[in-house]
Amino acid sequence: MSSLDHSFDWKGFSFFLNLAALCLAVGMGGHYAWTYAKTLMPSAPTTLVAETVPHIEKTSAATLSSTTPQRIINSLTIADTIPETGKFIAADLVAMKLSTYENGQLVAEYPILKKGRPGTPWETPSGFYAIQTKEQIHFSTIGHVYMPYSMQFYGNYFIHGWTYYPDGTPVSASFSGGCIKVSTDDAEKIFAFADVGTKVFVYDTKQTETLPSLTLKSTSPPPIAAPAYLVADIDTGDVFTEQHAGDVRPIASVTKLMTALVANEIISLDKKVTVEEGYLVNPPNPASTAQKSFLVDDLFYPLLMQSSNAIADSLASYYGKHGFINWMNTTAQALDMVSTHFADASGILPDNTSTPDDLFRLATYLSNKKSFVLAITRTQTKTITADDGSTYSIQNVNAPADFSPFDGGKVGHTSAAADTMVSVLSFKAGTSTRRVAVIVLGSDNQARDTAELARWITSTAIDTSEAACVSCGTPPQYRKIQL
Repeated sequence: MSSLDHSFDWKGFSFFLNLAALCLAVGMGGHYAWTYAKTLMPSAPTTLVAETVPHIEKTSAATLSSTTPQRIINSLTIADTIPETGKFIAADLVAMKLSTYENGQLVAEYPILKKGRPGTPWETPSGFYAIQTKEQIHFSTIGHVYMPYSMQFYGNYFIHGWTYYPDGTPVSASFSGGCIKVSTDDAEKIFAFADVGTKVFVYDTKQTETLPSLTLKSTSPPPIAAPAYLVADIDTGDVFTEQHAGDVRPIASVTKLMTALVANEIISLDKKVTVEEGYLVNPPNPASTAQKSFLVDDLFYPLLMQSSNAIADSLASYYGKHGFINWMNTTAQALDMVSTHFADASGILPDNTSTPDDLFRLATYLSNKKSFVLAITRTQTKTITADDGSTYSIQNVNAPADFSPFDGGKVGHTSAAADTMVSVLSFKAGTSTRRVAVIVLGSDNQARDTAELARWITSTAIDTSEAACVSCGTPPQYRKIQL
């Protein structure tokens, strides 16, 4: 089979991925630059040193980890997560404060000055982590900035002090690469407190209004030939129509949504990966074996726009295939995708399996926390540049969507999986914008099935909160997918 899964990608929908990262790389600043830079840093906010508080009993905190389901994370408060023993760091991205604990006791609190911007590739991920590395001065080779008292807690994400340029000039307050930034004085105290292995909980919650359930007109769902499908509301978990949504089936290149998510979070995006030139064109040209080196973030374009299996394998191999696939499965567990299993990064193996219910959870997470991944439909062509200056035009091999509310997703095809698709729609129902996922597995024509389901839900959905719909009646009691 060719390196590009192009036997299906001519049918689907268009994608793009625009990744950037500033919070990474290696290097140590010189002593004099560091000393000079500290004199130019913005004044450090007052450190909020707290009195010792009564011991907090949390018997369940010890079981919380990076595999804790996202729906549980979303329901927790910081008080729920404090362990009875050991050191612990809680970063509250809502209240914008970082707290340190030891043996269940609050030690100190510090203002968080900056976090990653929501909806971007560098949005700070919530969840349970641990301090992985500590560097007194860490240098980002993409941002070309120094990060004082840097503590890596997950992939491309760090806790650190106020960043500055090599000449000692502090960066502007708007600068963010996804890390948790505190004042340099506070970072020095946190750095002294933390050990490699110290547990970290990053707390965040979407501050959005609770949307009411939609009411559907009397129109029945269209007949769909696919053996398994699902149409469900991302904001409420309501399932509008489904067939065998709990059945485990091969998913083909839909796998690459998880590949992109994991690579974005665990591989330093300023690293260089070498790929064969022939895998940057479609159809692939295996005879063109010239080695070309690219930044990791450039490779997301052929990964998703051309559904390149070779690029997926290259990203996994750069990290280490075994470890990368383990991260994919660990992330699936964290998203409560309990019936999902990944066997490779491309989706070519039939052992890459999931269910419509589980893929709905992935679509919801991407929509809420990594929406840039799903925004790829609007990029038809992208030029990427190799390390030697060679340029390559990446063409979107998927046919344009034939309905306007398509907001992102991924198609796939293998002989074992047949046609597969995960898509997210964004459309108006009354005055509110609603997001609905359409998942189709095992189809003989995913483009047709997805379009039929999309036309049905967008034409039949009614927002019962609108005054004009007082007579619509009470919304039905849908099955809900717990998120």
